[in-house]
Amino acid sequence: MSPVDSPDAAKPLTPERPGRRRGPTWRDARRLVSARLLLALAIAAAVSFVAVAGFRDTQALRSLEAGPNDRLRVILSPRSETQDPRITILTVTEDTLALFPYRSPVDRDYLARLIDLLGEAGVRGIALDILIDQATEPEKDAALIAAMRRFDGPLILAWADARAGLRPQQEAFLEAFTEASGATPGFATVRYDDDGVVRRFESSLEGTEVRSLPASMLEATGLPTTPEEGLIDWRRETEDGATAFQLLPSHTLLNPALPAAMFKAWFGGRYVMIGADLEQTDRHQTSLAVDPTISNRTSAGVLLHAHVLSQMLDGRVVENWSVERWEGVAIVTGLAALGVLIGLSNLSFLLKLVGLALGGAAYVGVAVALAADGGPYPPVAPALLAFGVTFGLGGAAEAFLSSREKRFIREAFSHYLEPAMVDRLARDRSSLKLGGERREISFIFTDVAGFTDMSERLEPEVLSELLNEYFDGIADIIARHDGAIDKFIGDAVVALFGALTDEPEHALNALRCAADMDAFAEAFRAEKAHLGLGVTRIGVHTGSASVGNFGGRRRFDYTAMGDAMNTAARLESVNKRLGTRVTVSGATREAALRDARPEKPAPPLRPVGRVHLKGKAEPVEVWNLDRETPEAQRDAYERAFARLRMAPESAPKAFAALAADGTPDPLVALHHSRLQQGERDDTIT
Repeated sequence: MSPVDSPDAAKPLTPERPGRRRGPTWRDARRLVSARLLLALAIAAAVSFVAVAGFRDTQALRSLEAGPNDRLRVILSPRSETQDPRITILTVTEDTLALFPYRSPVDRDYLARLIDLLGEAGVRGIALDILIDQATEPEKDAALIAAMRRFDGPLILAWADARAGLRPQQEAFLEAFTEASGATPGFATVRYDDDGVVRRFESSLEGTEVRSLPASMLEATGLPTTPEEGLIDWRRETEDGATAFQLLPSHTLLNPALPAAMFKAWFGGRYVMIGADLEQTDRHQTSLAVDPTISNRTSAGVLLHAHVLSQMLDGRVVENWSVERWEGVAIVTGLAALGVLIGLSNLSFLLKLVGLALGGAAYVGVAVALAADGGPYPPVAPALLAFGVTFGLGGAAEAFLSSREKRFIREAFSHYLEPAMVDRLARDRSSLKLGGERREISFIFTDVAGFTDMSERLEPEVLSELLNEYFDGIADIIARHDGAIDKFIGDAVVALFGALTDEPEHALNALRCAADMDAFAEAFRAEKAHLGLGVTRIGVHTGSASVGNFGGRRRFDYTAMGDAMNTAARLESVNKRLGTRVTVSGATREAALRDARPEKPAPPLRPVGRVHLKGKAEPVEVWNLDRETPEAQRDAYERAFARLRMAPESAPKAFAALAADGTPDPLVALHHSRLQQGERDDTIT
């Protein structure tokens, strides 16, 4: 019974496309999504950990971050409105040293005169950033001690020890001089980062109770020393370009033309720091060197202490969110997560690059805006590095996961569409448009005899298992012969050859497929005889049909339509009337024989005659594919059939002789009966 006429045509499709392997499920799809999220988290966590650890512990990476951080804190920090009115720096320059008979140590009588002038001017305190570690002319040493003792206010004298290169006798002299002068010691040591740049300060020094010059000054005047340590908050030059602090060469104070009242106006109530500003002495590389407007790449030590004193007077703390703080770790982790999310997204590669550029630019913009407002200063290099690395890793992971997902989709859809159709859609998306094309293809229709009665007798689970196992074998055979399953309708199968791919031998493939399907179906029927499985009837036809997508815009089916498809269905159905299992049209036979060759022969066929098929105005030449008939019997039948066409008057005797032989043959029985009824040609109505 054909799928067109059979009541089985109304049956639902089988629960799943048969196959030897269990196909992927939507649970597998959810697992892929979960795997994507877990992979994103793992990548972000791993990269963040490496970035944080690397920028904490690796000198090269710390130096990589130091540059951008310096620029944020120096170049982008707001300028001062005015010079700091609390601090004055008096420098000993080359012009100052030119006034003395020797360069070093600095003339102590000169220093004594400076201290006396500053005392008369009413300064709040003096920090002498000049190391007094050896004796000079006794009277001048005594003059300096006397001047220091006369000064009515805190006087901080630079202190150092062996860590600064002082020998024991120098340490002893410095200690004795400090005690004699009544000065308060303050260490002038500066702290270098691993790259040799001064960025930080500290108020205490391990191994000694001596405090730093700025801390000692503030403690001596009863002010808090906050912060005790940290990054130096460099004061920028003023908005009109003046230096951050009043900066004067010390020898200008000894100009006799300057009245004492002017000194009081200049220095009264200020902290005055005296130190060298020489090219080869006490100069340090600092963060200020990143400022392109500064001509000198190094700074005098006394200037560093002035910056720290100003910062401590204001209690300014630099909020630097480095990777050593939780804020920095959180930012690096967040950028890493954003990078991997962009990389793992389903966006096009171009849009991903745009996302990478915009994300990086936005983060830099935020960092610049914060710096311009005085901080905090987020990490730049570790965050951007983590962002870029996770983006790359995310993109690589997305490519890997996409290949898995595409493989999943292809495998999943191959259970609903032919693999060839899935491949075609993957190559050419225009295959999804509605419409068809006219082309010659071959069709196979199959149907299981008595399936309706059997399905009523069997339990649903048994029926489903039987049908799926049967379809499994049929589907494998169709695929082996380059065919495509068009649809399952109940127990019926519709297969197309040459529809999805350009296959010139589609007729031969269909014919050979029908022979293998018949062999499998008979073996399977024998195996399942206890279940009452009927014979499989097969019809094969070749002809022109419209092949393509048919349906509506929302839902359509890739199939073939036309008279050729109906003819194949009628050929399957006519098997019941003929008593055969496989019928083949003359068009299929002719096309198959044209392509057959010794290594790929066509199965043997016997002529049936010109058969009037239901719905066809003209009879169709029909052949029978019978693998089991012996060659001698087949030859005898063909000789008798030739008589039916060429000498019909002798045909009854020939078929009567074949029928009397006793060998069961449905075609012999068919024609013998027809001839007995008076018919004399091969036209079967």
